[in-house]
Amino acid sequence: MTSKNIKAPYECMELKEYKLSDFVPEFSEFRQSDDLSRFGCENIEDNLIRLEKRGKIHFENRIAVCPSCKSHHTVKNGTYERKLIFLRIGEQICTIQKYKCKKCGKVFYSDLSSLVYSNSNITLSVIDCIENLYQIYGAGLHKIRFELKQQHNIEISHQSIENILLKSKYEFNYENRTYSGYYLFDSLWVKIKGKWNYLLALFDVKLNTLVSVKLVESEDSKTIYQFLHESLRNQEKISIGTDLKHEYREAIDKLKVKQHFCKFHVKQNINKRFRDYFDKNQLEKEEFNELIDLKKHIFKILDAKNLNDAKNLRNQLLDKKYSKNNFTIKIVDKFIIPYFQKLTTHLENTNIPSTNNKIENIFQKIFPKHIKRTMKIEQGLLRRFMLKLNHWNIKNKKEKNHTSF
Repeated sequence: MTSKNIKAPYECMELKEYKLSDFVPEFSEFRQSDDLSRFGCENIEDNLIRLEKRGKIHFENRIAVCPSCKSHHTVKNGTYERKLIFLRIGEQICTIQKYKCKKCGKVFYSDLSSLVYSNSNITLSVIDCIENLYQIYGAGLHKIRFELKQQHNIEISHQSIENILLKSKYEFNYENRTYSGYYLFDSLWVKIKGKWNYLLALFDVKLNTLVSVKLVESEDSKTIYQFLHESLRNQEKISIGTDLKHEYREAIDKLKVKQHFCKFHVKQNINKRFRDYFDKNQLEKEEFNELIDLKKHIFKILDAKNLNDAKNLRNQLLDKKYSKNNFTIKIVDKFIIPYFQKLTTHLENTNIPSTNNKIENIFQKIFPKHIKRTMKIEQGLLRRFMLKLNHWNIKNKKEKNHTSF
């Protein structure tokens, strides 16, 4: 019988590049980091090896060290199964290598600390993904859960996501550093269990970073003074910018630091005063136009490009003949004139900003209004704030301390 060479239909064969680890599981420890990233294991330490045995993921240590006596004389002593949730591949039943120490007889398990927290089945890569979804995009719990299911085939409850955010380990860095002396101060109103609290924040203008943050129940001058005093202990104190709250003025005056008012808040306050006065009083056209001219003159002072121009405009205001009543006296004689220096400090020193926009924008990006009303516990608020602040700090460093606001 004659033999025939029959060629296989190569068009039907799937092209695949095989590796030695596909035939010998023990060689899977030599997988490259980009391979490990497909399984959400890219950040595991070198001593922890990921293998594939009998269709299951298997973890063991390259060098097993007894946690009791620190001996290296150990032998393998069976395995146990553990359910773990990975990024990209979802929930998997894994086998974990057990060891026995020849010296003291202690039985211990492979060290998984670089992969997952003890008493948890959610790996660190999933936790990082959840924290990133919150701090970068501000996604809510149910949106994060939906994103994990759609993109990574991970099914975990919104309560588990909440617990991860509450246990976030990021803390504000209160390292002992030298600050510039030019600061902005403000407080954020936040509601916890239906009760308003205040998140005090101090911002360094030159370094473009938060100096300190503290959650308090009261916004009185004593509390603010204590916060500023503790935050700026042994630091240079040249100027602090704030809005117009009298509690801020009292605290900063007690601290014996130069204060400057935010121009935006000053204009907002003056506009509101005039608007309220117009709404409550029926004015003649001549009186109405006179008050409009007065407001424009005040705004010219606030918008002056140098201190001399501001002083000349102030003197013109003093010489100007306008109808004096309780309203104009409160605006001119009790605000613009006595607080002229606080209104124009930024014209004396270019290091002093004219507004509080930097710290205001941090608050808006970290805690918009729809979020700051929904907090239930103090820990939840602070953890969320710190996570968002962490993203802002990372972005700020990438931009070499040049803010995007």
